[in-house]
Amino acid sequence: MTQRKSNEIRNRPGFTLVELLVVIAIIGILIGMLLPAVQSVREAARRTACSNHVRQIALAVHNYESAHSKFPVNQIGPGQRNNEGEFETGHYSWLVWLLPQLEQNNVYQSFDLRINNGDDDDFRMSDSHANAVAANTLIPTLLCPSDTPNLTNEVILGSANPAPANYVGNAGWPSPTTGFSGERAAPGMHNGAIPILNPDPLRSIQWHVNKVSMKDFLDGTSNTSLLSERLIQPANSRQDIENGDIRFRPIHIQPFDTVLPDIVRQMQQTLDSGLDKHWIESAYIGRSWSSGVPLTAPTYMHLQRPNGLLGFYTSYRQDGNMVAAATSGHTGGVNVAMVDGSVQFVTDDVTDEVWWAIGSRDDGRAESLAN
Repeated sequence: MTQRKSNEIRNRPGFTLVELLVVIAIIGILIGMLLPAVQSVREAARRTACSNHVRQIALAVHNYESAHSKFPVNQIGPGQRNNEGEFETGHYSWLVWLLPQLEQNNVYQSFDLRINNGDDDDFRMSDSHANAVAANTLIPTLLCPSDTPNLTNEVILGSANPAPANYVGNAGWPSPTTGFSGERAAPGMHNGAIPILNPDPLRSIQWHVNKVSMKDFLDGTSNTSLLSERLIQPANSRQDIENGDIRFRPIHIQPFDTVLPDIVRQMQQTLDSGLDKHWIESAYIGRSWSSGVPLTAPTYMHLQRPNGLLGFYTSYRQDGNMVAAATSGHTGGVNVAMVDGSVQFVTDDVTDEVWWAIGSRDDGRAESLAN
């Protein structure tokens, strides 16, 4: 009896090595099929979270405009030098003024808004600066979950290590452009939603405006963009920048092309020719939410379509013509809030004409995202 039970145990059928390998292969295939679906669901959730951030910031702008009868301004330069030889308010981004409306009043109160937001008249900030702690504060609402920013910014922006932001305000068209086909005088006046301004009267720029309010959107608040998103530069070295994402490769825009389509073509030709060697201009992109300097300021311009190229003019530091495109970690487009507060996902293949039109508050064009 004992011998028969022993034989039954030995003869009980089991998996052969071949069968086991087949099962493992099938499981691997199923996992491979499942992972893209899981990643797609996760990205959809991240895109929704990003859209909610954009909506929150747009609402904050509305509340700010209701309280102050104007939109928050982006200061691209230092303030005036006072009698004590110190520089007054300057280099503050438009997001700083929004902090109370974003439920960040404690951070807002910790800024000394009477002084320049950087050491002396510079935009770089040391850890001994009065605003160092405030500038270093990471604000989740200002970060897109589809981006993974490098939070080590000391090398680029100083030992205060300012915190980054993904969300950028519409500064309109670059001033040298004469519009779609030469219909606008150059330099054209600022035509975006977020005004840019050099706060020192001695450094005032002809095309800047110091105030934009709801009445200035002649094309309609539903037809003009308010803000979008932009990837944050992750690289800290020239090699990493030059070998990195092409959307961080800045192109020097020569002044001889002025109409919008010609400038876009010129930028692509410059890229194709391999002459886009101005890596340093992209080192700062997005790395400080509190700084208004054109290099890092949370602003963009409606020249390149979503996820397009980055460009600049020689005078960008003085006048703010940093032609940063709206970019994102989402597949195929970017989230955009219109001035009326609505939020839409605008795809990369939106037509140039529509993208240019929604970037201007007063161009008189009929194009809109609803077309």
